[in-house]
Amino acid sequence: MDAIEKLKSFRVTKADAETDIALINQFSLKELRPEDVFCFSLVLCDNEVDRDNEKFPVKSLEALARMFVGKTGVKDHAWSMENQVARIYRAEIRKTSEQNSLGEQLVQLKGSAYMLRTPENESLITSIEGGIVKEISVGFRIRKLRCSICGEELERLSWFAPQKCKNDHIKGETYDGTTCIGLMEDPSDAYEFSFVAVPAQRGAGTTKAFTSRGSLFKVVMELTPEELGENREALEEVIKHLQTAMQSAREREKRAAIQQAVRKYR
Repeated sequence: MDAIEKLKSFRVTKADAETDIALINQFSLKELRPEDVFCFSLVLCDNEVDRDNEKFPVKSLEALARMFVGKTGVKDHAWSMENQVARIYRAEIRKTSEQNSLGEQLVQLKGSAYMLRTPENESLITSIEGGIVKEISVGFRIRKLRCSICGEELERLSWFAPQKCKNDHIKGETYDGTTCIGLMEDPSDAYEFSFVAVPAQRGAGTTKAFTSRGSLFKVVMELTPEELGENREALEEVIKHLQTAMQSAREREKRAAIQQAVRKYR
């Protein structure tokens, strides 16, 4: 399903601008100096099982490492020019000495990013250095969600139904003591990473979009009008939400200001 958002906490550490300035200058039009930039490292994602009972195989992390180099950092997943605040200049796989919840070696996808030291960025840099802003989520697209029990593709047969494979293994259910997990495979793109306010898990944060049968368009179009209309009140709220998503960040801000003014004078 498109744009399934997962927010997880991560650890931010400072990076060395003096050492990394040559890598950074591959992405700048003018020659930047170490004092022009603020650098930091972050865990983008890992192979731990998340709250949706899904995980990245290491092969997927390796593919995403190549895709995330050069990608932008934004605020609250607002894809607008004014919200672009950082850029990833290096991404690499890190094998830790820890284990994930399945007893496998914990493998992380780490990124290094830079921000320009400008008056506009000063507040955000101060918040990162002070440990206030320390959660992110990342946006990417994968082609397949595979069942960990039998290897078949997991699908969502209707909007409200759980994801299951053709062998009737349901994601999150337990079979002979083993939980069915969705393996996120074959990444096709990495979009961005975003500073967000709400942490949800200990590794990193992800926003997922699937290009195959799980796409939002296909899920909706496969439902009959009768099925969509079963809960008219909820459907109307979904339509309003989709209409809001199609607006730019500036349009949303203007509408929020108008609504606030209307409430004030009621």
